[in-house]
Amino acid sequence: MSIIERHHLEILSALNEQGTLALAAKKLFITQSAISQSIKKLEKQCGVELWQKDGRNIRLTLAGNYLLNVANRVLPQLIHIDDVLKKFKNGSQGSLRIGMECHPCYKWLLHIIAPYLNQWPDVDVDIRKQFTFKGLA
Repeated sequence: MSIIERHHLEILSALNEQGTLALAAKKLFITQSAISQSIKKLEKQCGVELWQKDGRNIRLTLAGNYLLNVANRVLPQLIHIDDVLKKFKNGSQGSLRIGMECHPCYKWLLHIIAPYLNQWPDVDVDIRKQFTFKGLA
């Protein structure tokens, strides 16, 4: 099981972007206390300090900056994953496989399927032309 969770990366990113615990908490829709507790728990598990308080400001340590750099790389990928999975869920992304035996019908099919491709640009359409006496695998 991983020590680092997505919300830890989101907290560090928000702290870096906002500059203060109060503004980071506001951006993440959680309390300052929740942020502090989450990071303290992570620091305890990792055995390394991630930030130092300087009045109202937070200054990341070397380990905190390392995690911030990871967050800057990983969070966009996680957001992309969420977006793609939502598209799979609502049917706007996926694969449509069509098998056909009639070679002359291929051009006709491309003409017929064009509106579908325009409406569902994230769906991968795979058309297989193959003659067989049984269905295509």
